[in-house]
Formats: sequence, C-alpha cells, structure tokens
Amino acid sequence: MRTVREARRRFLWLFGVLLAVSVAAVGVLLSPVGQASTTGPQRLAQELMELRVKAHENEPLQGIDEKVVTAKEQVGSFYQERLPASWAAISEELGKVAGESGVQMPAGHYSAEATDVPGLQRILLEVNIGGNYLQAVKFINAMEREKMFFLIDSVTLGQQQQAAGNVQLNMRLETYLRSAARKPTAE
Repeated sequence: MRTVREARRRFLWLFGVLLAVSVAAVGVLLSPVGQASTTGPQRLAQELMELRVKAHENEPLQGIDEKVVTAKEQVGSFYQERLPASWAAISEELGKVAGESGVQMPAGHYSAEATDVPGLQRILLEVNIGGNYLQAVKFINAMEREKMFFLIDSVTLGQQQQAAGNVQLNMRLETYLRSAARKPTAE
C-alpha cells in the first residue's frame, strides 16, 4: 500500500507543479509581455509604414532654404523684366502692339490702385480698339503674349460698322507698375 500512497503523492505533487506551470503560462499569455511577442512584428511593420509616410510627406521640405532663395531671385527677375517702371512704358507698349496688329486705339482711360505688395501699384486700363475682326483678334493675342505683364479682364463688343466690316471692342486690362524704389533682387 505504501507504493500506491507514494505514487499518489508523487502524482499529486506532479499535478500541482503542472497546474502551477499552466496557470503561469496563461498569466503570461494574457499579460502585455505575452501579447508583445505576438504583436511585435505587426507593430514594427506599422511603425515602419508610418515612418515611410512621414518621410514622403517631408520630401518637399528638403532643401527649402535653397528653394526660397531661388524663388526670391525669380520674383526679382519677374519684376525687373515683366513689370513696367513708368506710365509711359505702359502707353508705349499698348501703342506698339496696336500698331503691329493694325487696330486703332482712339481712347483710353488709366487708373491706379494700391496693392498689399510693397512697391507695386495696380493699373487698370480701359481702352477702345477699332479695326476689322482679324486685326482685333491679332491685338488680343499679342496682348496675351506680350512680354510686359497684362491681364485681360473683359472684352465687350462696341458699335459695329456694317459698311466697312469693322468692329469696335471695349477692353478692360490690368497691369502692375513697380516703383523705382523697388529693388528687383531678393530681399
């Protein structure tokens, strides 16, 4: 009988040890330590994906200081080459384009407005041109392609002379006048 009791005692002792190991294993699996081992690769993959997204979002910001310097130089060049410095330059350019396209420009009205940009004045022009349809189209195309910066705001058809086939157009244009004090280089 002694062997049966001894075997039973050993069996209960072994059962207790196995039960303790099982409880400890369940505790580890339910704890954050046990979950970290199963979610670790997933979390690492997620973090790497977020890192790639952030790196892609920041690509335009790389070299921003050089881009700012280049943009300032381009703005200065635009001001110097495309914006007139005097009222006479505007009138001269309009007269040149009108002469080259063959239209007549009997009347015009100019007005100036202040802008939020220091050293710039917005110039509004209202001009009437007359000529045949082809000449009017050439004038509009030439104004759009002109090196001096002009914006065509509106074109309306004026009186039409039936006999000669001429048209009269009322045009609203705008440009910007840079002040002489404005420096064309980057500030």
